[in-house]
Amino acid sequence: MSTLLQRFAATCLALVGLFAVQSSQAQSVASFPNKTIRIVVPYTPGGTTDIMARNIGLKLTEYWGQPVIVDNRPGAGGWLGLSAVAKMPADGYTLALTISNAIYAKSLYAKLPFDIDTDFEPVAMLTRSTIGLAVPAHFPANTLDEFIAHARKNPAKLSYGSFGQGTTAHIFGESLNLAAKIDLVHAAYKGAAPLTQDLMGGQISAAWLDAATLGPLLQAGKIKVLAMTGTQRTPSLPTVPTFAELNLKGFEPVGFFLVLAPAGTPKDVLAKISGGIARAIKSPDLSARWRELGLEPVGSTPEELGADMKTLADTMDRAIKAAKIKLDN
Repeated sequence: MSTLLQRFAATCLALVGLFAVQSSQAQSVASFPNKTIRIVVPYTPGGTTDIMARNIGLKLTEYWGQPVIVDNRPGAGGWLGLSAVAKMPADGYTLALTISNAIYAKSLYAKLPFDIDTDFEPVAMLTRSTIGLAVPAHFPANTLDEFIAHARKNPAKLSYGSFGQGTTAHIFGESLNLAAKIDLVHAAYKGAAPLTQDLMGGQISAAWLDAATLGPLLQAGKIKVLAMTGTQRTPSLPTVPTFAELNLKGFEPVGFFLVLAPAGTPKDVLAKISGGIARAIKSPDLSARWRELGLEPVGSTPEELGADMKTLADTMDRAIKAAKIKLDN
């Protein structure tokens, strides 16, 4: 009898503990946020990531009545800010807003100061964006097939520019070399501005650029855009086919901006943050602003972002290994 009573008492204590935890969690999300939220941007002020964080922060402040501040922590290619967030308390009050190259960085670098799979929780995808392969207006090719044929006749004599070593543009450039059996020489740039200038000036044969940059240049007749990444045509460039339409596979992934939280952040808090972000992203003024920049507003759930992160990581890992791209920290 005493053993049964002991078991009964233990069960009651366990249930009391469970109810206490559930009650605490309910109170936690009900009172969240009750202090300042910090969004860490691992890049310098003034860029798209920084502007996006500040715009979203203003909306969340409006919705929740608590300050949302942006903390720029550039350095080490963006890894400094992310590694700092990974070490923060998992309470929802510190977030990271970054770009999707952080998701497949583990396939490029032998050592990173964080583990994207174990140090973070997915919160929300903000926007998606495609990139395309462009050539100067005077280039002797008007289609992707003509470009590939020209490249085959001139092995190692044509170059392509990217945003830098290990970027999506670099990976797609090497993937095109493999898929089309051509030999374009990679030229890494530190930003879109010098890359664009050299493309229009003919210093490089081709370049991978984002839709927001390509649109005005195409309309002005300064470049020709041969193909775009993604599974559907880019709304701001409806006349440009996708690589898939042209029977070249492996160019379906798109880049995106995303928000992460430290691992262990309660799921109900993550859901509340992602809901606030989705509301901000889809608000008429911000939605119109993103579309003007060639970005597709998303505002996903943590679960949807997690699935997209895995898909991108797996796809890029295969491409990186196939192209034998490896970078030093």
